Amino acid sequence: MSESILKNKIEVSFCTVTYNSSSKIVDFVKNIESLKSNIFNKKIYVVDNGSTDGTVAIVEELCTKYDDVSLMTPSKNGGFGFGNNYVIPSLTSDYHVVINPDVEIPSTQTIDDMVLYMEQHKEVGLLSPKIMNTDGTVQKLYKHNPSILDMALRFISPNVMKKRKSWFVHDETGYTQIGTIDHASGACMFFRTTIFKKVGGFDERYFMYMEDADITREVNQVSKAVFYPKVSVVHEWQRESHKKFKYTMYTLKSMAKYFNKWGWKWM
Repeated sequence: MSESILKNKIEVSFCTVTYNSSSKIVDFVKNIESLKSNIFNKKIYVVDNGSTDGTVAIVEELCTKYDDVSLMTPSKNGGFGFGNNYVIPSLTSDYHVVINPDVEIPSTQTIDDMVLYMEQHKEVGLLSPKIMNTDGTVQKLYKHNPSILDMALRFISPNVMKKRKSWFVHDETGYTQIGTIDHASGACMFFRTTIFKKVGGFDERYFMYMEDADITREVNQVSKAVFYPKVSVVHEWQRESHKKFKYTMYTLKSMAKYFNKWGWKWM
């Protein structure tokens, strides 16, 4: 499908949730602002979850510079899903991008290609691009629905059950094949806005972690979630859950909520 088929410009909204993101947010907004397209217009929402490092003041200044940037400051820090859902009443876009402030979109063509794919495939409600590390390697985030075993293996030696780990992240595809995805990464999710609203956004019972697995399952119940490796974004990945005890606890609590909701699948 070519862009010449589109009769009107498509509206694409972007939402990033910040928490002490002062070192990232300027580059993030400048990156999105650099996307100048013949097929889409953009709107950027920054939802701040109670930063104490000056992030809010920085975004307020950016709002004076760019008229398509809006800052929202909820009265509480309800977590990743809560922050992303905060924009739902304001959304009038055709497509909505949930994106971390440490993600870079390499070019306008990245968004153009996702828009055109979604316009051609009306059954798709969510696209997950290929996500790259800053060194050019692939982040293996094309996942099956998790089981207790798969989640437990995250905390065990990388030399244990290598075949199972390889299966879980679709290593056999070489990350070059388009396919249905069970668990897309919340670092960058390209939603059809009507589907994002239809599933009610993220389940806010998760404060952090597993909400991306949850919403991918919700999307797959009403439309289709697809891994789309023809485009990629760059993510400066911070594996906090492996670094600090409190993030490990967030992960374990979210795992319990996830399996209570979707069933305790052991393998």
